[in-house]
Amino acid sequence: MNDSTRLPGRFAVLCCVLAVLFGLSGCAGVETPAPETPKSRAAAPTPPPTGLFSQAAPTTPWNTRISPASQQITSFAALAPAVDRSIAYTARKPAGAVAVDRPGATMTWGQLHQTLVTFRRILPELDRDPSLLSKYFKWTPLDSDTLLTGYYEPEIEVSRTSHGPYVWPIYRNPGALAKKHSREAIDYHGALRGRGLEIGWAKDPIAVFFLHVQGSGKLRFVEDGSTVYALFGGNNGHRYVGVGRVMVNRGCFPEEEMSMQRIRRYLEEHPSEMREYLTSNPSYIFFKESQTPPVGAMGAPVTPHASVAVDPGFVPYGTLLAVDGDLPGFPGPAPERFTGFVMAQDTGCMRGNHFDLYLGPGAKAAHQAGLMKGTAKAYVLMLR
Repeated sequence: MNDSTRLPGRFAVLCCVLAVLFGLSGCAGVETPAPETPKSRAAAPTPPPTGLFSQAAPTTPWNTRISPASQQITSFAALAPAVDRSIAYTARKPAGAVAVDRPGATMTWGQLHQTLVTFRRILPELDRDPSLLSKYFKWTPLDSDTLLTGYYEPEIEVSRTSHGPYVWPIYRNPGALAKKHSREAIDYHGALRGRGLEIGWAKDPIAVFFLHVQGSGKLRFVEDGSTVYALFGGNNGHRYVGVGRVMVNRGCFPEEEMSMQRIRRYLEEHPSEMREYLTSNPSYIFFKESQTPPVGAMGAPVTPHASVAVDPGFVPYGTLLAVDGDLPGFPGPAPERFTGFVMAQDTGCMRGNHFDLYLGPGAKAAHQAGLMKGTAKAYVLMLR
């Protein structure tokens, strides 16, 4: 994430979480989608597959490995809403214009749209006969391993009033004051108090900080259990400083241990240092309430285990992909194999061959997103 964008318009990513914490630029779900590939010229003949894509076929037939269980979904048919969102997006693009335009592969928006329509049509049959995939699609592998990270939907317990431990505000955008105050001034000097801007009061300052990192999430009110989405509502425009990088540079823990969990553990073990490290990042996020979930940069809600945030200059929104890689284990250390169909529907800090898998809400999603940073094999599905 840079200082003028929101995190996952989405929500966000671990490498994106790590990128944010380390102070790198970009994070999933930016407010303004990154420029896509050119839309105005007609597609040129497809050159031989070199560069972006490899000619090598999957080493093991994907139609024998991929299953709803390997994707952690109930059935292939459960992918229908996510596929429909990509179909609607690609239908708005000029059919003859180039969608994918990289060395070795060209695909028009019309071809991408038809790929999705065909995939959607055969979804109900795939649970019975996965071999249909090879009948309709060719698998175009990327020529190098994909960096696979994850992001999630945080949920925070809040109160409607400040009392007891519920003293950490989650603020609406203060308008003209938005660009004036730093995190230190807002959180520790009460720069915005008394203006009626609080959506709620949390008891966990670290959770609030990670809500800022994710850019949106869900608030659950302790009074009655009701919930509301807190969506990105702007920021204070101050320069972003990666807290994780600051902590590594000061010897809090080695860089290879970096994760959300490691940051939290250190701060909980050293509460007297919490203010110092959290306020080392002066950038501050404001929120707005919503009864509808946040959307990805494609302009539609993202789907757990089916949506990925991408660099849209590498693969465009809507692209149908297959990904094979490991997710961190939960609750134990043994990794979980993830092999499934995903669609490019969000963006953020990704650059090039980096996919950020949306993991959804809950403790497992938070755990995996906090640790997830590995390599995977990825394929673009294209009609035969």
